[in-house]
Amino acid sequence: MTLRVYYSDTYTSSDTPVLERLALSASEIKKIPQVEFVCPPEFDVGLLNGLHSDKYIHDFLNGVEPLASSQGIRWTPDIRDASLAMLSGQLEAANHALQHGIAMNVARGFHHAVRERGSGYCPLNGLALVAHVLTDKRVLVVDCDEHGGNGTEEFSEEMPNLFNLSIFGTRFGCRGGKRSWAFRVAAKTDGFDRYLSSLQMAEKLINELHPDIIIYQAGADCHEDDPKSLTRLTTEEMYARDSYVFQLAKKHEVPVLFVIAGGYQHPRKISELNANTVRAALSCYFPSSK
Repeated sequence: MTLRVYYSDTYTSSDTPVLERLALSASEIKKIPQVEFVCPPEFDVGLLNGLHSDKYIHDFLNGVEPLASSQGIRWTPDIRDASLAMLSGQLEAANHALQHGIAMNVARGFHHAVRERGSGYCPLNGLALVAHVLTDKRVLVVDCDEHGGNGTEEFSEEMPNLFNLSIFGTRFGCRGGKRSWAFRVAAKTDGFDRYLSSLQMAEKLINELHPDIIIYQAGADCHEDDPKSLTRLTTEEMYARDSYVFQLAKKHEVPVLFVIAGGYQHPRKISELNANTVRAALSCYFPSSK
């Protein structure tokens, strides 16, 4: 048994540091036993129709400013191609998880993108995309990034099969809604028990919503040494956070797709935190792994 991990060199084929560090994380994850890397196929851009606005899709695909760079990173063909490759990996990972219980996409930059534009280093919302394409599936996003998932929250207002639970230190406009729940927690001052009690909302939602799949966003920027972190989780607390989500998904037999996100400290430290998320998944689903 192996953990299927989707990744392509196209994800990082740019000189943008926020993407380049994914290559280091992928390299670190490849060292872990019982991990199987798979390159996703070319993305069908037609799947974007109706997700984002027609104008934004056109402008992003063709490099028309200012919308093409609205995520906050200067648009290049490599940025476009990396974004589309990650979306392909997202859908492949979702389908694999639905069949086999768990999968990973070594991708970042999804949850701030709104319908009309990109935002916060997120050009296209690959979390909402899963609900957009798999219309017969109820998708529960469990977002544990430092920054609230405002983009996914906005999409959840329009998409009846998308639900968003966001636990964060920095609100980033995420306030909750009819299919979105928002919890701001500063673990260093509020205590880790407060963080876990907020995360327990995920089990309540599983019992009430009966999701077909969980998408877990395992943000590395919650770490206590990250310059953007207000959550300030220790390395051990982040592992416990990850383990809690994976154990919850397994207990309730809900397939889980997980992605990595955020991280603004040294790239080597980010890669180690991302690898720890993988180890937490393996410990839960493949306990014989080291």
